[in-house]
Amino acid sequence: MSNNKYNEIIVLDLEATCWDTPEEQAKFTSEIIEVGVCVLNIFTGEITKPAGLIVKPRQSKISPFCEKLTSITQEMVDEGMKFEKAIKILKMEYGSSTRAMAGYGNYDQNMLKRQCINHAITPPFGPTYVNISALASFKLKTNGRLGLEGALAGFNLRFEGRPHRGVDDAIQAARVLWEIIK
Repeated sequence: MSNNKYNEIIVLDLEATCWDTPEEQAKFTSEIIEVGVCVLNIFTGEITKPAGLIVKPRQSKISPFCEKLTSITQEMVDEGMKFEKAIKILKMEYGSSTRAMAGYGNYDQNMLKRQCINHAITPPFGPTYVNISALASFKLKTNGRLGLEGALAGFNLRFEGRPHRGVDDAIQAARVLWEIIK
């Protein structure tokens, strides 16, 4: 018998250091600076345990472009937690190893895997990872990928919170997922 729990799904959204020119992007390494997370009850649609775990990057700094995009400042990440602690929170407080996880697209899963490898820690993924973007495109019968705001609009929902803040994006992605599965 499996110990996996499918009554809830953990929804993630990551924010990472970023730059606005190809030259800067080539020069610096992108690192996670926020792990946005919440839990969606797949029977009721209730969204619980929202959190924005601010992570201190090892090498990169917050660029003016990144700060403007995410509202995350250098001061915030300087006081942030180590990446390893954020992963421990996903595993211990969210039970990520026994629950399905989801994100809006493949970026979050790939970035999290890559950074876990770089930090020599086991990724926090459970039995299943769901790409909400693909499901939204199927459900709304679009001819291509929808951005998060486009998917919300397709379900007659408005964005609540601040775009490109991990916790707010995770909640919006969970709202889209609920529209798909309810």
